[in-house]
Amino acid sequence: MIEGIAPILFTPFSDSGDIDVDALRRITRFELDGGVHAIGINGFASEAYKLTDAERRLNAEIVAEEVAGQIPLIVGLAAGSTEAAIRQARELEKFQPAAYMVLPPNTMDNGSASFVDHYVTLGQATDVPIIVQQAPHIPGYRHTELAVEALAEIALRSSNVRYYKIEGPGSADKMKDLAPLLGPGISMFGGGGGISALRELRNGAAGLIPGVGFNEIFIDAWDKWTQGDSDGAADIIQKGDALVKTVSGSGHENSLHLRKQLMKRAGLITSAAVRRPTVAFDENTLPDFYRIVDELELRIAQG
Repeated sequence: MIEGIAPILFTPFSDSGDIDVDALRRITRFELDGGVHAIGINGFASEAYKLTDAERRLNAEIVAEEVAGQIPLIVGLAAGSTEAAIRQARELEKFQPAAYMVLPPNTMDNGSASFVDHYVTLGQATDVPIIVQQAPHIPGYRHTELAVEALAEIALRSSNVRYYKIEGPGSADKMKDLAPLLGPGISMFGGGGGISALRELRNGAAGLIPGVGFNEIFIDAWDKWTQGDSDGAADIIQKGDALVKTVSGSGHENSLHLRKQLMKRAGLITSAAVRRPTVAFDENTLPDFYRIVDELELRIAQG
């Protein structure tokens, strides 16, 4: 079972917009060295929605090579159809993922039953466990949010659906409602960059799937939490709250810019390029941002 802190890596690009493979290896190793419990690629944090199919395969290949079975590997899927998702899942099995983090096809709103069927069919077609991802905070996925009863139905009908990633406004409350509907051995994770991490843990989350750069905050809090020290976990999360809110509360695209700028300053990547279209980024905000980071004495501040 996957549990704990499982960040999704961003995709580093050169200034010309190509994937920087060496930089991807470096940020993977940075997160591994920091003690994360699992690691993922090809999610929203990876700008997977801006990549070609070949680039998503390349990302999975590079990260799988670096992880080399040390910890569980999560690979994101966001196919436009059930049939395409099945083909992608079978193709990516060679990288030995511990789970696929799966978004529903989002182009049309064919009703909740169609999304349930998508997950059930995919879960029955692959041996790799499935993470059902709910991301209503992303504009294109607002209409794909499922009620807790529909989410529970997916796992009931497909034993390979083992995890849920619940994020966006109200995520912690939704976890509280979903938890009693799930059978044994099925886990929930928080997302959203950790902005609701403490409430999600209190409502049954088995960990967090955030972005990269400063995960010792969440790892240290997780250690306290699993030792039964909920007050200690809360203190750690509170200490890092300003940083988490600055990054994860500023909108998804802006959070990409901030994380990449931070990794560039640390020498882990050579370019902070974010693929277009993206939001205009104000570099005048960086001094205040770096001040928040440096006051926490994080590993990334020592690069």
